[in-house]
Amino acid sequence: MKRLLVAAALLFALAGCDSPSRTVDSARKQLSAYQAAPDAEKQAAIEQSLAKLDAQVEQLEAKGDRAQADIFRRQAVSLRTDFQAAKMAQAINSASKAIQGIGEAFKDVGKSFSETFKGSDTNDR
Repeated sequence: MKRLLVAAALLFALAGCDSPSRTVDSARKQLSAYQAAPDAEKQAAIEQSLAKLDAQVEQLEAKGDRAQADIFRRQAVSLRTDFQAAKMAQAINSASKAIQGIGEAFKDVGKSFSETFKGSDTNDR
């Protein structure tokens, strides 16, 4: 009897670890970390969590628990929307930095030309 209770408790604990609500919580934390400091590793972790959530929603559907499936499906959509916005913000930030870098390069080239012409003006006299 004691073994049965321990086994049941273990199964319950394992089932809780793989619950859609835990997956949603995990994905939210990963998304916050990605928004603070985006990188490929964090992006892959979020994508993996979203794929896991999709599988869990499908399992709920298969069990006939449509109400729970709908709740977690909406949360998955919300997470995906936030993730896409974070990726877009990161892309815009990267593009902005690239444009600033190009601007600085043109500025340096302009200074170089200016110094070259100033030097040639003094040599002509």
